Amino acid sequence: MDLRHLNYFLVLAEELHFGRAAERLHISQPPLTRMIQQIENDLGVALFERTKRSVKLTPAGSELWQDAKQMLLQMQTVKKRLATHGQGQTGTLKVGYVGAVMHSALPTLLADFAKNYPNLKLHFEEQPNLNLVHELNNGTLDVAFVRTWLHVENLQEDLVLNEPFVAILPENHALAGQEKIKVKDLKQEKFITFTRECGPTIFDSFVVLCSRAGFTPHILHHASQLNSVLRLVESGFGISLLPQHVQNGYNLKVKFIPLEDAAENIPLLMLSRKENPNPALLNLRDYLKSSSVEKLIK
Repeated sequence: MDLRHLNYFLVLAEELHFGRAAERLHISQPPLTRMIQQIENDLGVALFERTKRSVKLTPAGSELWQDAKQMLLQMQTVKKRLATHGQGQTGTLKVGYVGAVMHSALPTLLADFAKNYPNLKLHFEEQPNLNLVHELNNGTLDVAFVRTWLHVENLQEDLVLNEPFVAILPENHALAGQEKIKVKDLKQEKFITFTRECGPTIFDSFVVLCSRAGFTPHILHHASQLNSVLRLVESGFGISLLPQHVQNGYNLKVKFIPLEDAAENIPLLMLSRKENPNPALLNLRDYLKSSSVEKLIK
């Protein structure tokens, strides 16, 4: 007995009249009669007592009626739940990221996205760039956020935002009181920066900035962690040029000063497997591209 049979039985059990039941079901009476007979034959029990004047449920019919109503209600609930899953409103979205993206507008954006989709679970995992690519390819992750263009053939790269560079100086530096600094004014400085392996786009853009300002930077130390860069700057070993939002979440004795002539920007990118079927991924991508997100970034 399938759901269509079950529905025919329920309508007849409610109407207790073949003519009215057939009318509700938009069929003629003979097919309904045959369908009920088939159900009774399949179950091996009479469900209705039929006379020329009335139709009544048998004890077996009354029991099936209660069970059938519950079964249809459960099926309707399942259909609604699966429909929201198909729309990307429920389920799980596995999110990977490199640590540097946490010093940006991204955490706020993801928190707002989660509020709009309260039945969607976000699972987070921090990994280096190459590990994120591997886990995207094998399906362990749905999406990853990175700070560098990777140009992997089977991955989609969506630009979420661009951030300008700022100069990061010890608070007692001679230029720390400036509202803005020209890159060329940093020609004689010692620089603390990320290793190129950790942040190729940040490193290459930094070198381009200095080159356009007419000098090759004197790099005193390459660090692999943002905290290491900032603490070395705080301690007076050098200065750094990094994306604007790295100042979020730190209370160190350093100054973050905008650069007047820095044409280079640092991207925040969303990576995903091109054939990923998770509908929640489409919702996240659309959300990050929305006008409200652009306003938040600005």
